[in-house]
Amino acid sequence: MKFFALYETAAGAGTYQLGAVEIDAASTSAAVAIAAKTAPAGCRTGVWPYKAVAGLPDSLPPAAGETGQMYDVLAEPAGPTGTFAPSGQVFGSFGADASGMTLSLERFFGYRLGLIPQGAKPAPATTPAPASSSGTTSAAATTSGGGSTVSSGGSATPAG
Repeated sequence: MKFFALYETAAGAGTYQLGAVEIDAASTSAAVAIAAKTAPAGCRTGVWPYKAVAGLPDSLPPAAGETGQMYDVLAEPAGPTGTFAPSGQVFGSFGADASGMTLSLERFFGYRLGLIPQGAKPAPATTPAPASSSGTTSAAATTSGGGSTVSSGGSATPAG
């Protein structure tokens, strides 16, 4: 499944900005785990599932470890602003991954929905990386496992 990260706009803000790096993951919880690795310090992370073509998503049983996962729903009812806020709804991965229900209900509501694990904790504060011999640092992450991969050479700063 395809996702984009949703990063909290500031520590404790409760609003989330759409990230710019596509995540390919086997489940919603796997996508959240991948996105959390590049979360801004002190901020919580969710994901926005998407399907590149029109139509409803395929109904897939939850991946191993996904069954029973619960998510607070984030909504973007004002249109494609890139800013999501809690909607008060809760989705769970039981008969299918919660991201499939999110994609289906986006069509019904007419606006984008995202997911954040219930009780999500803020990203830990980061420690400065030691400078290389040239005085600069660069970051590139590749995570794989369980069929989930993402590559990023960019910043963890949410897209504006």
